[in-house]
Amino acid sequence: EELWRYSQEATCFRTVRNGFLGAFPADGNTHPAILATVRSLEKSLPNVMNGHPLGLWWLFKYTQVGNSGISIHADAAAVNFNIWLTPDDARKSGGGLDVYTELPPVEAGMMEINGEFPTAEAEEEFRSKLLKAGQVRHVDYKRNRAILFVSDLYHASQPFEFPDSDNQPRVNLTLLFGDRAAERRPSSQAKAPGANEDAGAKRPREDVDWDLFG
Repeated sequence: EELWRYSQEATCFRTVRNGFLGAFPADGNTHPAILATVRSLEKSLPNVMNGHPLGLWWLFKYTQVGNSGISIHADAAAVNFNIWLTPDDARKSGGGLDVYTELPPVEAGMMEINGEFPTAEAEEEFRSKLLKAGQVRHVDYKRNRAILFVSDLYHASQPFEFPDSDNQPRVNLTLLFGDRAAERRPSSQAKAPGANEDAGAKRPREDVDWDLFG
């Protein structure tokens, strides 16, 4: 509730993107509740959080033209914590998250895994490749529902409708921890997958004892 009120009143939403406003640390988004959330996660989930310090966080607030949310992407971190803040009665449909089971190539650059698609058709083509290579997990929107997952798995917003986007927009808080890319990167003697590797190509997968909590 506190972060929801903060998202309504704060003046730190200074990053303007296509369809949403972002509040990053550099914008002044430093509410004490965010640090409290981090400390709670570290205390409650030591096996997951150990060795993965907080690296970046943001609040996203979606405008009337942003009802598609964020397109398919991966975040360069080890652990991704996402929580939705808008009251459920403000939502008419959608707004959840789709998490794919496919990882990007180890050597893929940031713009390759977290850039905008030139067209909707290009995104659909890439989605088809991901579904051919693996599966997708659908997590429905619910206020205060937290999702914790391996951050460099491809994921995307589910299209949504929040009718009163001026007063009750879809708002989410994201926290990124650690650097999983560094852990996945092979030694200098090992052959790494090419940066232009197709999403459908098979690659060795690490054994982890967690991947998604909804």
